[in-house]
Amino acid sequence: MSHSLSKAFFAVLILALTVSVAYSFEDDSYSTPDNWKQHVTAGRIVQSTSGSGLTDDTSLYTTLTTRLRLKSNEYAEDSDVYQYIRMHTDAAEVGNGTVKLSIFGRITSDINGDSDEDWGDKDFYAQRDILDADSSEGDLGGRLYQGYIQADGVIKNTKISIGRFYLDHLTTYQVDGLDAQVNATDNFSVYAFGGLPVSYFYDLEDSYVAGAGFSYKYMDNTIFRGEYSYAEVDDIDDDHTQLEFVQLIPNGSLMLGYELLNDADTYSADLDYQISSTGTIVTLGFERLNDDIEGSDSNYLVNPITYALMDQSKYSKYKASVYQPFMKYFVAGLSYEAKSVDGDENFDNRDYQKYGAKFDINGLISDGTYISLNADKWAISDTDSTDDNNRIMYGLQVSQKVNAEVDVWLGSSFSKYEYDYLTDTRKDSVRSYYVGGQYQPSETLGVLLDVSREETEFYDDVDDDLSDSYVVELWANIAF
Repeated sequence: MSHSLSKAFFAVLILALTVSVAYSFEDDSYSTPDNWKQHVTAGRIVQSTSGSGLTDDTSLYTTLTTRLRLKSNEYAEDSDVYQYIRMHTDAAEVGNGTVKLSIFGRITSDINGDSDEDWGDKDFYAQRDILDADSSEGDLGGRLYQGYIQADGVIKNTKISIGRFYLDHLTTYQVDGLDAQVNATDNFSVYAFGGLPVSYFYDLEDSYVAGAGFSYKYMDNTIFRGEYSYAEVDDIDDDHTQLEFVQLIPNGSLMLGYELLNDADTYSADLDYQISSTGTIVTLGFERLNDDIEGSDSNYLVNPITYALMDQSKYSKYKASVYQPFMKYFVAGLSYEAKSVDGDENFDNRDYQKYGAKFDINGLISDGTYISLNADKWAISDTDSTDDNNRIMYGLQVSQKVNAEVDVWLGSSFSKYEYDYLTDTRKDSVRSYYVGGQYQPSETLGVLLDVSREETEFYDDVDDDLSDSYVVELWANIAF
C-alpha cells in the first residue's frame, strides 16, 4: 500500500507542476508553519446556495460531503470514510418574526480496522488514531455537531435558540440547551443561556452550564460586554466572569479584557493599527495571569485562561507583529511573542520566546498565483528539572487558481526539534510535502484530492522503514 501511495504522490506532484504553480486559501490572516499543517484544509464542506422549496418563501439547503482518508507506512495502513450532512433553511416568517433550522452531523467507519504487522515481539499500531480507539466494530461513530431551531422576533425584540449549538457570546461552549437574547434598546441587549455541555467521549448527564451577560454599544465605535457563567462538570465547579471593552479608533481598534476563573484573574490588552500612508499594519498584545492555577481545580470543558488542564504559575505574555505591503504584489511580516513565568516552572509552563517571519507574493505571475515563505523559531528556557528546548520551522506554499473551476496547490515544511526526554537531550526533524487540487464545475458538485508525504528522524533508532508515511484525502461535495 505504501509503495502505491508513493507512486500516487509523485504522479499528482508532476500533474500539478505541469498545470502550473498554485493558489491556496483566500484568507489573508497571518499564518506560519507553527499553525498550519497544509496551507489549505484538506477538503471543505461547502454550503448549498440553491436549495429546494418548502414553502413559497422558504427553501431547504442540503450538502452531502464524503471524505475518504488513507494513511500508510511500511508497517501499517488505515482507511477511514466520513459522511457529513449539513442542512439549513431560510428564515421563514412566523408572526412578526422568523424561524430557521440548522443541522450538521456525520457518521464514519474505519474500513480496515487498525491493521498491523509484527514488529519484533510486539504489535505496532502505527495508524491507530482516535477514530480507531473510539469506535467499536460496526459502530458508525455518529456525531451531531449542530442541530437547533432559532426564532428571531417571534417574541418582540427576542432571539431564542433551542437545541445543540455553539454559544456566540464571550463564552463559546457547545451545549444542548437554550440561549435567549433580548434587545432592550438599539444599543443595549441582555442574554441568558443554560444546558448540558457536549462531549463526544464522556457521559456528562449530571453536568450543566449556565450564564448571563450583556452588550452595550455607544456611538457605533465603543462596545462594552460582560458575562458570568457557571459550569459543573464531573463534580468540578467553575465560576467564570468576563469583561471586554472595545474601542474603534481611526485605522484600528483597542481591546481591553478581564477574566476571573474561580480565584484566578487575568488582564489583557490588544491593539491593531494600520498606518494609512504606508499600509503598515501593527499589532500589540499583553496578557497577565495574576494568580496560580491548579489544573485539578478546573474541568476539562472550560479553562479559558490556560487552555489546558495543567498547573499554571503567574505569568506575563507579550506579543507584537508588523506587516508591510510593497510594490503591489509583496507583503513582509515579522512577529514576536514572549512569556515570563513569575512562579514555579515545569515542563509545561516555562519562559519562552517565539519569533516568526513571513513573505508573501500574491498575483505576480498571474492574478491567481499565491506564493508564501514562512518561518518560526521557539526558544524555551530551561528549568530546575528540564533543559532548554528549541524548535525551528520553515515552509513554502505555492498555489494557483487555474480558472473558475480548478485550484491546485503544493508545498513543503520542515521542523527541527531539540528537547530533553528524561534528561536525555534529543534532536528530531520532520519534513512534509503535499500536493493537491480541487475541481468544482458547478455550485452543486465539487471534488478534492490531497496527497501528503512525511519524513521523520524520530524512528531512526528503531527502523528506517518507519521514517516515511503517506496520507491521501479524497473529498466529494454534493449540494442541493
